[in-house]
This record gives sequence, C-alpha cells and structure tokens, in this order.
Amino acid sequence: MNILIIGSEGFIGSHLYSFFKTKHTVYTCDINASANPENHFLLNAAHPDFNSVFEQQQFQYCINASGSGNVGYSFVQTENDFTLNTANVFHLLTAIKTFNSTCKFINFSSAAVYGNPLSLPVSETAAVQPLSPYGYHKYYSELICKEFYHLFGIQSCNLRVFSAYGPGLQKQLFWDIYQKGIQTPTVELLGNGSETRDFIFIDDLCLAIKTIINSDCFHADVINVASGIEVKISTAATLLTQHLFGNKQVVFTNQTNQGNPINWQADITKLNSLGFTPKTSIDQGLTHYANWIKNKFAI
Repeated sequence: MNILIIGSEGFIGSHLYSFFKTKHTVYTCDINASANPENHFLLNAAHPDFNSVFEQQQFQYCINASGSGNVGYSFVQTENDFTLNTANVFHLLTAIKTFNSTCKFINFSSAAVYGNPLSLPVSETAAVQPLSPYGYHKYYSELICKEFYHLFGIQSCNLRVFSAYGPGLQKQLFWDIYQKGIQTPTVELLGNGSETRDFIFIDDLCLAIKTIINSDCFHADVINVASGIEVKISTAATLLTQHLFGNKQVVFTNQTNQGNPINWQADITKLNSLGFTPKTSIDQGLTHYANWIKNKFAI
C-alpha cells in the first residue's frame, strides 16, 4: 500500500511515518527537509505545489497532517490560519481530483468544531459551534471534503481529533508545564483546573488511523478520534508535574484564553464500532512523555 503523509515532519506526521513504514511504502511531504530523504517531497512554504506531488506518484491514501494547530494564532493571523487549515485542503483535493482520483484522503479536522458542547460525551451528530477562527477553518475543511465527494467522487474521511499528545510534542499544555517547571518555583497555568479534556496518546491515534484505513468510512465521513475519557486539567497537570519535578506545586490563575472550550469528552462509539480500543491510560501516556523529556533534555 502506498501512503502519502502531508506534514510528515510534524508531531503527528512523524509518528505516522514511523508507524506505517514497517509494512507499507510511505511517501512524505513537508515544507521542511526530511532526515529520511528517500520518497520525500519538499514543498515551498509560501506556494506549496501539490500538483507536482500527485503528477509524480500515485497513492492509495493521502493523510493530511499539515496545517496550524494553534487556537491563539488563529485570532492573530486569521488569514494565514485559513490558508493552512482550509485553502490547502482545497488545493490538495484539487490535485487528487486531477491526477490521482482513486486516492482516499484522510483530513485532520479538530474537536474545536464543537466549541462548548451542550452535553457530554459529544458525538459526531452534535451541533457545530466553534469558538475560534481555527475551529471554523477546520469545519470549512470538512465541507470542502463533502463538496469533492458529492460532486466529484473523491473519497475522504474527516478526523475530529481531540487532545493528542506524546513524545515529540513541543507545544500546548504538557510542553508548557515542562517549560514553566524548569523556569519557575511553581507551575502556573491558565484556568481553574476543573476544565476537562479528552486526551489521546499518539500511539493510540496512529492505531485509530490504521483502523479507519481498513474501514469503509470514506464518504466524507466525520469520526471522533479520542480516548473517550474525560480528564480534569488539574489531574493531568499534577500527574505530569510529579513525573518531571516531584512535588512542585501546580497553581491556576483563573484566567482563560480566548477560544478555549471548558469541557470535552468524545463519544467514540463510531470509532469503537470499527474495531478501535485505546490502549494507553493518561498516567501511562504521561509517563512516556515525561521519560522522553528527561532523556532528550537531560532534566
């Protein structure tokens, strides 16, 4: 099986490459050069030419793990966030339609499309009510997938990924905890700690995508990708802080960031029905993440 990973040098893309390369032919594509240059397509960041990729090679699956994943950035650089998370999906699907129409497209959407759900766990049929440009742009990318499926027959699947984490992640909550822990006597975080997230460890995310590839969910479907478990931010933050720094205290400022939801828990019934079961608990996952930090940064 030939698989193309767009955004292959990023956190999720690099893990997907390692996961699939042992049994499949994996081609990588990014605006950054690869440490594994074989089968790698290097794109111009300002003007990525997806046509040239699909002109050169045929793929059975294209996984789009590119784009921006920063809610705050989307408020400041809204147009660029739209380009990265929405327009590029249109350009990718246009290239597939033109040169490789049988290629199945896996699009990384986001749980951000839900905003603050009216009830939990939130299923794929819940109302779409984003709180940020990022959330809207991810939803627009889903609509583009529907457009290309219903009008042109391009098969696709949209993954509404919740809070993915694991070794290699150098942004968002857990990286922030590490950075603050090495710089200050206490770990100070926004919010009050009672906010919740549905964390999915990167190995489970890769397994979920393998499960979806083996399914018949390419009719512009949307699928929640998560653990299905609601975890308080205070619980996760305390666990990681203990793994990294022992008894260092975690404190919360009671201030919030614009665009961030309060509580998240995914209904993963649809993903479960395909044969997926998460294997990594939050404590196990944070242990792996802490060990990666300790080994890489010698703390």
